[in-house]
Amino acid sequence: MKGITGRLSTTADRVKKIVSDFIFGMSTYEIYRETLHIARSYKDSVYLLLLGEFLGIPFISNYYALRLLPYLVGELEAFKRRSLREKDLLEVMSEFDAH
Repeated sequence: MKGITGRLSTTADRVKKIVSDFIFGMSTYEIYRETLHIARSYKDSVYLLLLGEFLGIPFISNYYALRLLPYLVGELEAFKRRSLREKDLLEVMSEFDAH
Protein backbone atom coordinates (compact mmCIF):
# COMPACT_ATOMS: atom_id res chain seq x y z
CA MET A 1 0.00 0.00 0.00
CA LYS A 2 1.06 3.50 -0.65
CA GLY A 3 1.78 5.62 2.31
CA ILE A 4 0.80 9.22 2.77
CA THR A 5 4.01 10.35 1.08
CA GLY A 6 3.24 8.28 -2.02
CA ARG A 7 -0.23 9.77 -2.31
CA LEU A 8 1.08 13.29 -1.76
CA SER A 9 3.73 12.88 -4.44
CA THR A 10 1.19 11.62 -6.99
CA THR A 11 -1.14 14.49 -6.08
CA ALA A 12 1.73 16.95 -6.42
CA ASP A 13 2.62 15.46 -9.81
CA ARG A 14 -0.99 15.83 -10.97
CA VAL A 15 -1.16 19.43 -9.77
CA LYS A 16 2.16 20.20 -11.48
CA LYS A 17 0.86 18.65 -14.73
CA ILE A 18 -2.39 20.65 -14.53
CA VAL A 19 -0.55 23.92 -13.89
CA SER A 20 1.96 23.30 -16.70
CA ASP A 21 -0.85 22.42 -19.14
CA PHE A 22 -2.72 25.57 -18.11
CA ILE A 23 0.34 27.77 -18.66
CA PHE A 24 1.03 26.07 -22.00
CA GLY A 25 -2.58 26.68 -23.05
CA MET A 26 -2.42 30.32 -22.07
CA SER A 27 0.92 31.09 -23.65
CA THR A 28 1.71 28.96 -26.68
CA TYR A 29 -1.22 26.70 -27.60
CA GLU A 30 -2.50 28.97 -30.38
CA ILE A 31 0.97 29.23 -31.92
CA TYR A 32 1.35 25.46 -31.63
CA ARG A 33 -1.95 24.84 -33.45
CA GLU A 34 -1.11 27.36 -36.18
CA THR A 35 2.30 25.74 -36.69
CA LEU A 36 0.67 22.32 -37.08
CA HIS A 37 -1.79 23.77 -39.60
CA ILE A 38 0.99 25.36 -41.67
CA ALA A 39 3.06 22.16 -41.57
CA ARG A 40 0.06 20.14 -42.78
CA SER A 41 -0.57 22.56 -45.63
CA TYR A 42 3.09 22.34 -46.71
CA LYS A 43 2.93 18.57 -46.54
CA ASP A 44 -0.26 18.55 -48.62
CA SER A 45 1.40 20.80 -51.21
CA VAL A 46 4.29 18.38 -51.55
CA TYR A 47 1.86 15.46 -51.83
CA LEU A 48 -0.07 17.32 -54.50
CA LEU A 49 3.07 17.88 -56.54
CA LEU A 50 4.19 14.29 -56.18
CA LEU A 51 0.88 12.46 -56.28
CA GLY A 52 -1.44 14.71 -58.24
CA GLU A 53 -2.30 11.90 -60.62
CA PHE A 54 -4.22 10.13 -57.86
CA LEU A 55 -6.58 13.10 -57.65
CA GLY A 56 -6.97 13.45 -61.41
CA ILE A 57 -4.58 16.36 -61.89
CA PRO A 58 -2.52 15.61 -65.01
CA PHE A 59 1.12 15.89 -64.02
CA ILE A 60 3.96 14.14 -65.73
CA SER A 61 4.96 11.18 -63.59
CA ASN A 62 8.58 11.53 -62.78
CA TYR A 63 11.24 9.33 -61.36
CA TYR A 64 11.31 11.04 -57.96
CA ALA A 65 7.59 10.66 -57.36
CA LEU A 66 7.85 6.95 -58.01
CA ARG A 67 10.88 6.65 -55.73
CA LEU A 68 9.08 8.45 -52.87
CA LEU A 69 5.81 6.54 -53.29
CA PRO A 70 6.65 3.70 -50.83
CA TYR A 71 7.26 6.26 -48.07
CA LEU A 72 4.00 8.10 -48.72
CA VAL A 73 1.61 5.17 -49.11
CA GLY A 74 0.70 5.11 -45.42
CA GLU A 75 -0.59 8.69 -45.44
CA LEU A 76 -2.07 8.62 -48.93
CA GLU A 77 -5.65 7.88 -47.82
CA ALA A 78 -5.69 10.74 -45.30
CA PHE A 79 -4.28 13.10 -47.94
CA LYS A 80 -6.94 12.07 -50.46
CA ARG A 81 -9.68 12.50 -47.86
CA ARG A 82 -8.45 16.00 -46.91
CA SER A 83 -7.98 17.07 -50.52
CA LEU A 84 -11.30 15.84 -51.86
CA ARG A 85 -13.39 17.00 -48.89
CA GLU A 86 -15.92 19.64 -49.84
CA LYS A 87 -15.24 22.93 -48.08
CA ASP A 88 -17.76 25.61 -47.27
CA LEU A 89 -17.00 29.27 -48.03
CA LEU A 90 -17.15 30.17 -44.33
CA GLU A 91 -14.70 27.40 -43.53
CA VAL A 92 -12.22 28.76 -46.07
CA MET A 93 -12.67 32.32 -44.80
CA SER A 94 -12.01 31.24 -41.21
CA GLU A 95 -8.39 30.53 -42.13
CA PHE A 96 -7.71 34.24 -42.70
CA ASP A 97 -6.75 36.29 -39.68
CA ALA A 98 -8.29 39.75 -39.31
CA HIS A 99 -5.64 41.14 -36.97
